[in-house]
Amino acid sequence: MSDIKRFFKHSSIYAVGNIINRIGAFVLLPVYTNYLSVTEYGVLEIFYIISSIISGVLAIGLAHATLRFYFEYDDQRDRNQVVSTNFIGSLLISIIGVSVVALIAPTISEELINNPEYVKGIYLVLGILVFELSSQICLAYVRAIEYSMFFVFISIAKLIIQVALNSYLVIVVEAGVIGILVGNLVTVIVGWLVLSIFTLRKCGFGFKWKKFQPVITYSFPFLLSTIVGLVSTNVDKFILNYMVSLEALGLYALALKFSMIIEQLVGEPFSRSYGAFRYTIMKDQDVGAMQASIVKYLLIITSIVSLGIAFFVKELLIIMSEPGFWKAADIVPVVLIASIFKIMTYPAQSGILFAKKTGYLFYFTFLAACVSAASNYIFISLYGLIGAAISLVITEGCVLFVTNKISQKYLKVNYEYGKMFVIIFIAAALYLVSFEVSDSGMLISLTAKSALMLMYIAFLYYSPVLNEIEKQKMMEFIRLKLKRKKSI
Repeated sequence: MSDIKRFFKHSSIYAVGNIINRIGAFVLLPVYTNYLSVTEYGVLEIFYIISSIISGVLAIGLAHATLRFYFEYDDQRDRNQVVSTNFIGSLLISIIGVSVVALIAPTISEELINNPEYVKGIYLVLGILVFELSSQICLAYVRAIEYSMFFVFISIAKLIIQVALNSYLVIVVEAGVIGILVGNLVTVIVGWLVLSIFTLRKCGFGFKWKKFQPVITYSFPFLLSTIVGLVSTNVDKFILNYMVSLEALGLYALALKFSMIIEQLVGEPFSRSYGAFRYTIMKDQDVGAMQASIVKYLLIITSIVSLGIAFFVKELLIIMSEPGFWKAADIVPVVLIASIFKIMTYPAQSGILFAKKTGYLFYFTFLAACVSAASNYIFISLYGLIGAAISLVITEGCVLFVTNKISQKYLKVNYEYGKMFVIIFIAAALYLVSFEVSDSGMLISLTAKSALMLMYIAFLYYSPVLNEIEKQKMMEFIRLKLKRKKSI
């Protein structure tokens, strides 16, 4: 019980730290959408894509391997050597890797951005990666010794520095995209200095090839999956940039920011909790029925949050951004559907994981890459920006369908497909109704959409979607939560 309590204690603290790490992106969004053009926002997304691709290749899972091999040894000296060795190894790999990329940086700038002047931005991205990748080793060590509060402290400090510095560079200095990258570099360097000094003081500074070789052997197989995943994640953005424009890419990137809200508010907390929970019930006779109920509840929550985002994203963009960014509101509802599919895929994997058929997960990633490449080429060429959003829905929908189809072989789950369809259908119908009030003025629009939101929640409660027992348990849970708040 003490181990379980310790687990939940540190897990909750790390969750807070992860939220803090992501807050910066949304706090700075009004700054970026008011002081950058849509095209500049597209350029910024190109730099983030370059960063994610190079980072995915050069990281090769060393941070994960650090945790794995840290606990391989019982002697603290050996454990410390694993950390210091991986820290130095990651630093060397990243320096060599970014040096090679730096040689072709002018070509990358010319091909992807069509502006050789942005080559300095690529150099800044490469500098960020050197410090970021080795910092991940330090963070793995912090997790290993369960210094969770230290992790939160670092997250808060980096958030303050990033928000303050990037706001100053964009608003006051008017440094644009390059200013943002400079602010990110300074933030990462500060975090790296604190983390590396803390880690090396405790672990020492030394490199042991005998300890690094098994780490590389263990990590390398992850590289292929990472590369395929990177293709699946970024091919839509590359095709959109080439076929349409940087402006379209900027609008698409902004829409994805809003779709990420549902993944971070609902998807990530659910996966953290359900990832362990499903293994505790896998031998129960009613595991299929239990998963079916949980997935239905998950769909209800995601549909409520998604509908709220879809309803109010237009008004939010009008308040927080320049008119050029308002078009992003048109595709947010579509990419939200893709996010719902993505969240639902996680519980759908249960049968595959129970049967230890994890090899399928690579095939699903490969399938996503192929479907994404083909559908994006077709739909972007036909419909432009909205085509990219449609392709994202098709890709995530295919992965969800195939995952569930195969998983059912190993764990039969009788999902309530009829009720799930009703949940989605009513949400879509109410969203279409909201079009009638979208152009009626800010106050009327917000009031009417709030009323529609309440109608949807009322429908979910009073309709046959939930049975009487589920409704009673829901009300008991709410009353319990209210009592706890009152006692506090």
